[in-house]
Amino acid sequence: MRPILALCVLSLFAALPACDEEAVPSAARWSAVEALVRTKDYPAAYAALEKMQVPGKVDTELTLRLAEVRRLEGNEVKAVLLLRAGLEADPKAKQLIVPLGMLYLQIGEVERAREVLEKGRTEGVETAESALLLGQTYGRMDQLDRALAEFDRAATVGAKAHVVLYNKGLIWGQQGKHDEAIAAMRSVVEAAPDWPAARRELARAILDSLPKDRAAVEGALDMLIGAKTELPEDWRLHESIGDAWLLLGDYDAAVVSYTDALRFGRNPKSVEDRYRVAETKRRERESAAVPPPPK
Repeated sequence: MRPILALCVLSLFAALPACDEEAVPSAARWSAVEALVRTKDYPAAYAALEKMQVPGKVDTELTLRLAEVRRLEGNEVKAVLLLRAGLEADPKAKQLIVPLGMLYLQIGEVERAREVLEKGRTEGVETAESALLLGQTYGRMDQLDRALAEFDRAATVGAKAHVVLYNKGLIWGQQGKHDEAIAAMRSVVEAAPDWPAARRELARAILDSLPKDRAAVEGALDMLIGAKTELPEDWRLHESIGDAWLLLGDYDAAVVSYTDALRFGRNPKSVEDRYRVAETKRRERESAAVPPPPK
């Protein structure tokens, strides 16, 4: 199974402690901004948030919301800069540490993510999200035993069992333990049938396993296509659909799926390599189908 970032927080606001009354905004303060976000009018949402800033004061949730809007509009680097500036202005704003680590992983700055998350732990940041993210970071660094240990640690501080198993399944796939990975993802799908990423990863585990027959590949493809409505712009999903079509010998469909994966994923190298393979096979098939010229 190819290593990917399995996000354990759905938004940057997951870092806010639920028991902190000051971290729970009044509906009046944020309602207009949230309406703009729902309509994807991110420039207007950002402008509205900027007007709430008070010079010389660090508002943790406001910083998180500004960064979240930047992330949603696809500008993760600016989101990182906002969180870093917030931490520099107020080193005690520990709620910014986990989102910053998450964003570093999203932009591929794995070593920076590790530094931030490990430093956060030394400063007392110990949550399910921080442990899961640190485990994912170790996974990206191929420190797989440390990753598994970190996921076990996440379970002890409140991470849901199926989320822990999901992440451990990814690591088992990286280790080539495909039977364990498939079994883990099947359990996750049973526990959380409405979680499309779990179905995607079960299909990916099946596609990565050996040996596999046509029926297994077709079953994985059906699973992936079934999750497409819920994850229309997930490049990993489109990559995996391309993998299935490639295994089934439909090179035209594979090229289409890899093209979508390249578009949504901003040209990840793994997809570029697969696209070239599919395109080469497609051209070879077309060349073989053309009759030779008469002598």
